Amino acid sequence: MNATRLFLKLLKERGIDRIFMVSGTDYAAFIEQKVEDPSLPEFEVIPHEITAASAALGYSLGGKIGTVAVHTVPGTANALGIIINAYTSRIPLIVIAGRSPYTESGSVASRNLRIHWTQEAKDQGGILRQWVKWDFEVRDPNQIPEVVSRAIQIATSEPKGPVYVEIPREVSIAEAKERKVNAASFEPGPTRESVEKAKRLIEEAENPVIITWRAGRRKEWFNSLKRFADSSGIPVINYVGETVNYPTDGPMAISRSVSDSDLLIAVEVEVPWIPKREKVEGKVIKVDVEPSYSYIPFYGFPCDLCIQSTPSAFFDQLDIKNEERKAKILEEKSLQDKKREEEIQSLKLERKIHPKVLSYYIGKIREKINATIIDEYPLNPKYCKLSFDEYYGDLSEGHLGWALGSTIGYKMATGKDVITTVGDGSFIFGVPEAFYYAQIPSLVVIYDNGGWLATAEAVEEVYPEGLAKAKKVFPGADFKRYDIGGTVKAFNGYFRLVESIDEIELALTEGIQEVKKGKIAVVQVIVEKTR
Repeated sequence: MNATRLFLKLLKERGIDRIFMVSGTDYAAFIEQKVEDPSLPEFEVIPHEITAASAALGYSLGGKIGTVAVHTVPGTANALGIIINAYTSRIPLIVIAGRSPYTESGSVASRNLRIHWTQEAKDQGGILRQWVKWDFEVRDPNQIPEVVSRAIQIATSEPKGPVYVEIPREVSIAEAKERKVNAASFEPGPTRESVEKAKRLIEEAENPVIITWRAGRRKEWFNSLKRFADSSGIPVINYVGETVNYPTDGPMAISRSVSDSDLLIAVEVEVPWIPKREKVEGKVIKVDVEPSYSYIPFYGFPCDLCIQSTPSAFFDQLDIKNEERKAKILEEKSLQDKKREEEIQSLKLERKIHPKVLSYYIGKIREKINATIIDEYPLNPKYCKLSFDEYYGDLSEGHLGWALGSTIGYKMATGKDVITTVGDGSFIFGVPEAFYYAQIPSLVVIYDNGGWLATAEAVEEVYPEGLAKAKKVFPGADFKRYDIGGTVKAFNGYFRLVESIDEIELALTEGIQEVKKGKIAVVQVIVEKTR
């Protein structure tokens, strides 16, 4: 059997039914084998690697195994930021890359273009080795069964993440023997001693809190943490981080400083607090599939009890009840909810659109259509009603441009409606034209604050008495406004510019109506330069 056909056939048998592709001269065999055998995984052409890799990432968020094919060194370089996002946020990803032919003559696959010399790297995998769990160049076509099995095993075992497989053109056209190699995925669990010690610390604590960032990335984790928090009366103060970790309307969902807590239970979170802003003296229990975060070179967060385990395997062994503490947290939550509602009503009276108000309206329309929000930076989820699989945002490494492409993959994987929220900067980074090309109906809302807000905030923090803050002018971080609508309409999409609070609901409603007609809808909202 042809090596490429065997490679694709084995991927299909392991559940990979779609490959997002930016092809090149290295994919001749892939194209030929797909034409010969249409049952192989579908090829979804996405004309930019940032968007294609993001689509694969979104496919994984939707419960599938996201797979992207890129062209040798240039394609790898273009996709690298999204691959790093997947690595730091523990999202499984299969990255396939071609490699320049390694022969100059003697084979139909030998080098025939100038770039086949100049695109050869001394160590192609070294380009991204810091940010993948495993990389391998297939040197012999008969290695393919082991390579496919190992790639999927490593990508889908906790902590999940990206893997990188290079296939030279000579290997892609060779013959290979069909074999099956089984290699199941795996995950860690707690020891009996660690569970007992954790139980004692929790029962002795007077003011414990749960801090998390991505405990909601698996449903059983979400359900387990919710059951434990509700029973023990321990608040979840990062109830929405990278995912929804605990329902925003749940009784234990509150905002609070960690400084006054005598016990912090850090679950699937690499940065549980910012040391320059909060002083933590309480004990720390860390529950994580890889609690050391060894990929981070300098890391000083304390850990009195480190438990390498999935959240569900840990919390399912704890049966702690505290009704008195639960009642106090409920009262605290009620006050916070009331204050938040009063804040929104007050902000609605302002002349300019505050980002919190826009988040509130997006939350309302999300509820009406049961959509999932994919958020890159600006939306504040605390002003929305959200539960499991209804929000994904703020990937840990922070490489901008992932949200638009992820919308493509997530929608393909789940069929659910998607509302994508981006800043004006992250919208550009997402390669809008490549996103439009895919023609996946969705609503995109741009929080247009005229520049990179994080950069402006950094200037204000480092120079609190500075001239830039006083004048509210940030050269190098401010943007010129341009005609976003013209590009959207060129792809037969809907566009509306919103500059008044009174226009928000109508614009979002119209946008959803256009999405239901099968179109892409983009609503650009001019918001204040604040969070």
